[in-house]
Amino acid sequence: MAPLAIMVHGAGGGGWEWIVWKAEFERLGYEVRTPTLTSPDLTNTKLTDYVDQVVRSAGGRRPAVLVGASMGGMLALLAAPRLNPERLVLVCSTVPAPIYRNPKAKYPPILRWKNGPYSDTVASMPDSTEEMRRFAHPRWRDEAGSVLTAIARGIPAQPPTMPTLVIVPEGDGDIPPARQRALARWARAETISYPGMSHVGPLLSTKADKVAWDVLTWLGPNRLGQNRGWDRLRSHPRLGHSTGQSASEPPLTQVAPL
Repeated sequence: MAPLAIMVHGAGGGGWEWIVWKAEFERLGYEVRTPTLTSPDLTNTKLTDYVDQVVRSAGGRRPAVLVGASMGGMLALLAAPRLNPERLVLVCSTVPAPIYRNPKAKYPPILRWKNGPYSDTVASMPDSTEEMRRFAHPRWRDEAGSVLTAIARGIPAQPPTMPTLVIVPEGDGDIPPARQRALARWARAETISYPGMSHVGPLLSTKADKVAWDVLTWLGPNRLGQNRGWDRLRSHPRLGHSTGQSASEPPLTQVAPL
């Protein structure tokens, strides 16, 4: 049976956001599931509703890797104790209360991102091709403000127990890179950083395939050594990055609420 990778999208997005990663993981023999989070009533959607959907997407299987981006990072972090993935990857991720919280945060009941102006897509994807922007623009969806409010106000969580990787786009204008590095220290995770990369860059920029291959390299031959995938990975021209152990980072200090 092929190793299972579950990839969880961010706010206002969908499973389509993983189009680049899905292709690269499948190239090496993974079964990839990219659930699109749904709700019959966004005004009454809870964070746990989304976490439950992530858990159900595994169909009772233990994932080889659980990946979450932005809001999906928090969902992956909360789903991890239930799914017990072999490894966890958090990409430009939102963070739990031990790292940051804003008790006064309040988003509108529904964030209206569907059918927004194309200029908003261009602004949010500065390091993507025009083709990728045209692909993404009609696919954004409205989002439940209650979920983002809950995350911003602070979600209790425990550090993951499985090996964890944190992907940090250093040009992220939505989630400060320093906060993402604090997440890595809290999670005792390894990190890979990308200078100048935007918030959505790890998934949709011109370097998204490089990021995917860096993650596959980090996952290593434990899952791929039994087939030719690992040999292909080692010879891939994209191969090559430096990861920093979180132990080398300065001690974690809690960020004061705004």
